[in-house]
Formats: sequence, C-alpha cells, structure tokens
Amino acid sequence: MANDLPYAADAESPLKPEELQVLRSQYQKEGEFVSVQTRFNYAWGLIKSNSRQEQQAGVQLLSDIYRDSAERRRECLYYLALGNYRLGNYAEARRYNESLLDHEPNNLQASSLQSLIDDKVAKEGMIGVAIVGGLAVAAGVVGGILFKGMGRKR
Repeated sequence: MANDLPYAADAESPLKPEELQVLRSQYQKEGEFVSVQTRFNYAWGLIKSNSRQEQQAGVQLLSDIYRDSAERRRECLYYLALGNYRLGNYAEARRYNESLLDHEPNNLQASSLQSLIDDKVAKEGMIGVAIVGGLAVAAGVVGGILFKGMGRKR
C-alpha cells in the first residue's frame, strides 16, 4: 500500500548537507528573534538529515513549535511523526500520526506515513520473533547438553 501512496516521500529522502546549511545559516542569522517559519524550516531540514543527532534536534524544535504556536500544530504533527519514524520511535510516530488523522482522516500524506510505520513495525516484529525463537532454540540445545552431561556423571 505504501507504494501506492507516494505522499510520504520525505520519509526516505535525506536533505543534502549544503541544503541544510542554508537553513541553519538563516536560523543562526535571525538569532534570538528567529521566526516560527525559520524554526520550522530548520526543524524540517534537521529531521531529513542522515544524522541521528540532527534528527533528534529537529524533533525537539518541532516539539517546541507545537507547544508554542497553535497555528503550526497540524504541520508539526506530521513532521513530528516523520521525525520519530526516521529515528525508529515507531510508537511515538504512530501517536502523532494518528492524532493528525483524527483531525484530518483524508490526509494522504499521513495515510501514506501510517502505512510506512505499520510496515516497519511488522518487519521489526518479525525480526524480533526470529531472534527470540533463535534464542529459545539455543537455550534448549545448551540445556540439553548440560542435562545430558549431568546424567553421565552419575
């Protein structure tokens, strides 16, 4: 389904370092009087970075904007979901995205992102099941060897 909805293209396409630098320069140039729009643009660039630290900084900036600027909350919800998705915080991503979908059920961007989140959770769930299953088998083999060894000593 995610392939049918190209609207969450932001999820996988990083920003070039020079593009992020333009946003960072504008943010720094405005200093203590930085506008909400400049903060939002910079946060957007940060979450599109390949650097986890920059993505975390972007999520923090978006959280601040969400708290301080009621008129930007809708946009912040989507990008908070996206930033958390990129960080691998799927429960948080889902929470923000579902909040947006509660207000805008026909939002194609959010629907597309929801599909990406669901796919990642399912994939990681299957990997987790495989790891737990592998550990259980290994524990059984080791237990069997130890039990068998104890039986020979008697």
